[in-house]
Formats: sequence, C-alpha cells, structure tokens
Amino acid sequence: MLGNFSFGDYFKERAIELAWNLITKDFGIDKNKLYVTVFHEDEEAFNFWKKIAGFSDDKIIRIATSDNFWSMGETGPCGPCSEIFYDHGDHLKGGLPGSNNEDGDRYIEIWNLVFMQFEQVTKDKRI
Repeated sequence: MLGNFSFGDYFKERAIELAWNLITKDFGIDKNKLYVTVFHEDEEAFNFWKKIAGFSDDKIIRIATSDNFWSMGETGPCGPCSEIFYDHGDHLKGGLPGSNNEDGDRYIEIWNLVFMQFEQVTKDKRI
C-alpha cells in the first residue's frame, strides 16, 4: 500500500489531488474501480473527494472507527485518514470498507492519506 503524511507544505486538498492524479493519470487506474474512505467527522476531506475525483456520495465511505483516525498513541500528533480502495470485481468475495464482510479480497486498500491536524495532549484533550 502506498501513502503519505502531509506535514505543512500542503494539506488535505493538495494531498488528495496529488494522490488522485498519481493513481488515475500517472498509473492509469480506472477511477470507476476506486472507492475512498474518510473519517466520519471529516467533512472537509469528503467534500474534497467530491470536488477532485468527481465522486458521488456512494463512492465516499464514512468510517467511524480508528481505521480512519491515526495516532501515535495516547498522546502526540494525530488526525483523520482517507484511504483509496481498488475494486477487483464481483468474482471475488468481500464487501466495501466498513461493511460486515469487508475482510474479503474484492476491495483492497492501495493508498492511505494521513492528515496530521491535531495534537492529543491528554486522554481527554485534543487540540
């Protein structure tokens, strides 16, 4: 799986744009075979995917678990993630990310974007 962290030179919109262009233009992967996930509270990433990829809402899956929120541990830098999945076709078993049968081989994560926008100061305090 490929991926990147963005630390300051650019952030969500540019990170999504760079990943999308590399995958669809440079690598030539068919955008119709792709789905993305976003952390369920990350409206900004959701809207950037609609704008940049032209995805409809059903191609952008909101995930409410730690699968889409990265942290170093109990304290430290943290932030929401957005993942890109490739659909290998219905001849393989498995459901979309976040579904009950997500562990099959049909949808495979090929990219992970981590947006380091918060600092977990204590267990109960994030800035």
